[in-house]
Amino acid sequence: MEARLVLPAVAVAVAIAALWWTLLTRIDREERFLDQTTRQHTAAMAQLVEEQAIATFRRLDDLLIDVASHVEKDIPLLIPTRRSFEEGLAASIRIYDANSWLSMGLGRTTTRNPVLEWEEFARHKSGAHRKGNQKGFVIGLPFVSPGTSDVFIPVSRRLDGADGTFRGVAVIDVPAEIFSRFYGRLDLPHDSSVAIARADGPLLARQALQDQVFGRSFRGSGLWPEAGSGTVQHHRVVSPVDGVERIYAFRASADYPLMTVVGESVETVFGAWRQNRFYSIIWAAAATAVILLFTTAFLVELQRRRHGDRALRIRNRAMEWSGDGILIADATRPGVPVVYTNPAFSRLMGIGPGDADGRAAREVLAGLIGDETGLCPLCDGDENAGDMSAEFLRRSAGSGTGTGSGAPEVWLELRASPVRGAGGRLVSVIATVRDITEHKTAQAALAEARREAERANIGKSKFLAAASHDLRQPVQSLMLLMEALSTRATDPAMRKILTTMDRALGALKMLLDGLLDVSRLEAGAVEPKRTVFPVTELLDRIAANSRPVAVRKGLLLHIVPCGAHVDSDPMLLGRILQNLVENALRYTNRGRILVGCRRRGAVLRIEVWDTGIGIPTDRQEDIFQEFVQVGNASRDRDQGLGLGLAVVRRLAGMLDHPVGLRSEPGRGSVFRVEVPLADPPAPAKTLPEDFPVTARMRAGARVLVVEDDPIVREGLCAMIRQWGHEVFPAASFGEAVEVLRRHPDPDVIVADYRLGEGHTGTETIREVRRRSKRPIPGVLVTGDTAPERLAEAEAGKFSILHKPVLADDLRWAIALALAPTSVARDMPPHGAAPRELVD
Repeated sequence: MEARLVLPAVAVAVAIAALWWTLLTRIDREERFLDQTTRQHTAAMAQLVEEQAIATFRRLDDLLIDVASHVEKDIPLLIPTRRSFEEGLAASIRIYDANSWLSMGLGRTTTRNPVLEWEEFARHKSGAHRKGNQKGFVIGLPFVSPGTSDVFIPVSRRLDGADGTFRGVAVIDVPAEIFSRFYGRLDLPHDSSVAIARADGPLLARQALQDQVFGRSFRGSGLWPEAGSGTVQHHRVVSPVDGVERIYAFRASADYPLMTVVGESVETVFGAWRQNRFYSIIWAAAATAVILLFTTAFLVELQRRRHGDRALRIRNRAMEWSGDGILIADATRPGVPVVYTNPAFSRLMGIGPGDADGRAAREVLAGLIGDETGLCPLCDGDENAGDMSAEFLRRSAGSGTGTGSGAPEVWLELRASPVRGAGGRLVSVIATVRDITEHKTAQAALAEARREAERANIGKSKFLAAASHDLRQPVQSLMLLMEALSTRATDPAMRKILTTMDRALGALKMLLDGLLDVSRLEAGAVEPKRTVFPVTELLDRIAANSRPVAVRKGLLLHIVPCGAHVDSDPMLLGRILQNLVENALRYTNRGRILVGCRRRGAVLRIEVWDTGIGIPTDRQEDIFQEFVQVGNASRDRDQGLGLGLAVVRRLAGMLDHPVGLRSEPGRGSVFRVEVPLADPPAPAKTLPEDFPVTARMRAGARVLVVEDDPIVREGLCAMIRQWGHEVFPAASFGEAVEVLRRHPDPDVIVADYRLGEGHTGTETIREVRRRSKRPIPGVLVTGDTAPERLAEAEAGKFSILHKPVLADDLRWAIALALAPTSVARDMPPHGAAPRELVD
């Protein structure tokens, strides 16, 4: 809080504190006054009750003394005794002899059970009545008369003979009603309590509830005070009789063993005061709230104004020091004149400080940017005008306009916006000017970088196309020669060497396939072709491809059948699942691999479970990166190259199929792919699995092999001859035409795509067909993975295989080409699915 606000705040705080101090002091003073007044009143009433009780017991004591004197002198009772009966002070008089037998009884029959009064008799007989009792006067415990249920208080004295010997006890039964009746006439406040009790605690009489509390002792209850004779003590406690909180006055009698108790209800005494206190506190709280409300409103308003002034100063200072130029024009005045420009505006626009003030906004802005088309509505004060922006080029101040001046160019961005008041009325125009030279320079550099990237991408595509052919060509030659040698080698040592070479070539082919797949995915050369198909086709293909590997490693591969249909690209989804299964086969040394499906709402979750090495939690994201492997620190080629899961991640993202992983080291992994479910399509015509395979499809066909590389050509020819076919080799387009002239027409053509002298395998197949005047089946073998090759194969109605080609794939392609037309058209793909993404 600022210094100038401290004094008003302190004054308000002092006023509020004084208000509450006065109120609380008055409330406390009234409370103490009521408490003191009540104590005085109860003390006076206790004295009055004590005097009435002493007067009553003194008359009874006189009567007992009179009875004792008559007994001592052996003379009958006289008139005073009878008068006492008539006044109702004594209900009965009983005299017991020294053997506790009743010898005389006068008045009402109130005899108690002798067992109950034996304590009094024993005290008189033993002389204990003289200890603690006024002149031997004993007040006994109240009792209820058996006949009338009235409460009586027995008082007694010892009877002695002329020689001082014990002759018995005289007892007077006093009705407790004479005390209760007297207490009722005292006109005490509501819920007040009056009672007398023996000094040792038993209650003798009470103004109410006599039949419930007579004889009950309260000495050990915490309510009973240890008071001396003639003293008064006050206590504020809750009555154990009726549960009412009272202020009690306890007065001990100096003449008899009595305690008088008078109490007034706290609620009666303080009820009105509490209500007034409540209203006073409410009033004070309301007054305090009002004072605080007005004070807070005053301080808030004062602070708001001060903050407004401060914010205005800060805003003005910020506008002065802002690096962006700011212009403010008054739209309520004719011509929309400029009322403010900051130094940055003058600097950026190349004008003097204050030169724009007072001039029309349209004139200032249009003159600077050289175009007033977009400024007209806004700068003319049009109510419907909106935001506008413009970018323009301005040379630095002092430079010439010629291109040869060498002055640096400055690009500026102008933004103008309307400011509207109540009812949407245009009140002002704010324009900002910003230097965007660096932004423009960055844009130009970015555009140049983009063009450079496009050129690099084109170069990369050309490189990949060349690599697809040039790298696969020698690999293809080695694979074909390996296939040819494998059928001739009988020596075990030689077959072992060939097996090792086959593994090396397989690893090299895997590397080429993986690198080209990743490159094509990064280049966006793969376009998904979604369709609805049954999952069982993919699962069967995976089983056919992977079960031999599982058997070779001693693993159990179990694929759970699934009859669901999904919406996806069958080739790309098959590649995802095949890579996941191959990954499981590589990293599982014992146990089993399970492929199954689960329906989860509108998606089908395809899961691959394995009992392999597992993947640590902190490495589960890394394994989807290129060349990242877990548990293959030695880079064993038999465990892959770390590209399979990278392809899975990219293909899944392309198809919008979420891929998940749950794994625990040492216990295995679970990969899952979520694919949208679809309704089964209308049934299509299918062929039986056992469609006829003719002998011509197996062997005996004429095959024209067109390959410019002599090593690859020799390998192809050797391998096809081993399958029982007749081979016609050709190294170029011209040789193929010459072979066709010298030999019978071939049954199938196997041609490389890139041939010498600028010719292609596609041209060769078409030329052979044209000269033969019939559609000879063709198989195009190429290392080029460009999509254009697929388009050419589809247009020419021949199949295509990508190098390096496996022997089984080529053998199946030739058999498919030799099949009858109806069979070849509907034949399902071979179990060993082509491995290129473009297939």
